[in-house]
Amino acid sequence: MQPKEQIEAIANTLLPSFIPKNGQETTLSFHFTLPPNNNYKVFFEKDAKAKWQFIRFEEVER
Repeated sequence: MQPKEQIEAIANTLLPSFIPKNGQETTLSFHFTLPPNNNYKVFFEKDAKAKWQFIRFEEVER
């Protein structure tokens, strides 16, 4: 498993591609893979200033 800081940094880099078109959404999640086969699901919530904040991640078995 990768360190939390690395997962969060990658998730924040990928985030713009996953922001919902509906501005009313307050949560989002998405999956990504780090080679060779580490799969993660990350979770974000929109804060009071409408900024997406990383909440947590989980390793996903595939």
